Amino acid sequence: MKTPCLLLLFTLLCWTLSVNAQHNDYPSWITERPVSGKKSYYYRVTIGDGENYDKAYAKAFARAILESSWKLGVEVKTSDDLQTIEDNISSNVEVAPSRMTLPMNKVCEYVEPLSEKMGVRIYILWQIAKTGNVAPDFDEFVNCE
Repeated sequence: MKTPCLLLLFTLLCWTLSVNAQHNDYPSWITERPVSGKKSYYYRVTIGDGENYDKAYAKAFARAILESSWKLGVEVKTSDDLQTIEDNISSNVEVAPSRMTLPMNKVCEYVEPLSEKMGVRIYILWQIAKTGNVAPDFDEFVNCE
């Protein structure tokens, strides 16, 4: 009885250590989001998975917009889901001018290859203004490792 329990505990411990070792390869900004030194913006990390880099980037960019729209007062139609915003980003890199601007600055990115069938996962660190139609004074962020 003791042997199967010890074997199970040992297996669980090895699995936990391997998972932790895998996450140690990530840049620190993925696991511990930086804190802004100014009140005009905040940091956000978004993740996108896709068949290739462009599709993963479009998904991460769309998530940044969706997750920030409520805070900035950006008009997003209730019918606009993540796929609709991704399609607009993919098909029209130039965003049409509107009444509200969404000041955001891409700071860092980390690309993680997934299996051949899954493509890639991209993590992007953004500086995002706390209010719309204001040009925040973004700090230079140099610690992307």
